[in-house]
Amino acid sequence: MSKNIFCGLGKDVPYADFMNLVEVSFEKSLFGLLPKLYREHLRPQDHNYMVLEDGEPAAAVGAYNHEIRVCGHVLPCRGIGNVAVHPNHRSKGYMILAMDAAMRDMIEDGIAISTLGGKRQRYLYFGYDKAGPVYHYSISRENLRHALGGMEAPFTLKEITDPQDGVIEKIIAINDALPFAPIRPREQYLDIANSWNARLLAAFDGERFVGYLVLKDTRVTEIEVADKADFLSLIRSVYVFLGENYTVFLLPQQIDYRLALTPIAEGLSITTAMHFNVLDYRAVTEAFLELKLTYEKLPDSEIALLIHGYARDERIRISVKGGKASVEVLDESVPVDYELSHQDALSFLFSPISP
Repeated sequence: MSKNIFCGLGKDVPYADFMNLVEVSFEKSLFGLLPKLYREHLRPQDHNYMVLEDGEPAAAVGAYNHEIRVCGHVLPCRGIGNVAVHPNHRSKGYMILAMDAAMRDMIEDGIAISTLGGKRQRYLYFGYDKAGPVYHYSISRENLRHALGGMEAPFTLKEITDPQDGVIEKIIAINDALPFAPIRPREQYLDIANSWNARLLAAFDGERFVGYLVLKDTRVTEIEVADKADFLSLIRSVYVFLGENYTVFLLPQQIDYRLALTPIAEGLSITTAMHFNVLDYRAVTEAFLELKLTYEKLPDSEIALLIHGYARDERIRISVKGGKASVEVLDESVPVDYELSHQDALSFLFSPISP
């Protein structure tokens, strides 16, 4: 019997019920686990590509817009999440159908970069690969005793649970002053910070606001202070708050924090942030090259590349002159130094180790 197949944005499909049915590993409902996406008023079904077989939900792929600010450049992003296929509809190609639809719309909508988590080879088919360096520092009791001068907590940590708490404005002000930050709407800030069972904590020295961190179990996945001199005291305070060893995640541009932790942390590893798909190499490369120049000196140089990107071929010249970065589009008549596949370009430009 032939099937009536539909693939498109879910709109009025009972999406949340479907996801809670197929994602049996979730400890909470989607509305609890991912409040940044699955509040009822946000209508998550409007952002999910659904495959219906004879009118019944068979598969779904979420595609959610967000933005990042990088050295004044605002890059439009779209994250893929909660890819799911009903057990009764596996091996029918429905995930591919939904992913292809999501990717086509991203390209048409001018998305610069897309992100997701998941199995590497599964999403390589759609242009995603591991990229973006992240530094993991392990902090132990012995580090505090011997390198940081004791076990007392200089600061008090307070978990932020009220979305109207005025400290959120102070946290946003810290982010606004950074060269790189995700753009988080004020009204959604706490829901974004609390997603994936994370907690938003603010640090205080008496009445003085010191900084904040995002905590997932024993992993500090985001940390900033208003005054960099307070960073190591906050590191000590986090240990006292947790009462156990923990890990701090730092980004390359957090150079002052990296320099502070490198000589004292128990261990350091460098890994990738997640899976990325760059759909606009010119825009993304220019923004992140400018970011790199905020923490690292680069010699004057240039390189011309032909990149066979997932979205399209791009012929670009990347250059640094006098501490300034630029990425320009080249005419087809201009020779290039290297010709790269999409996966090779992701690795060459954005991986911690570039072959």
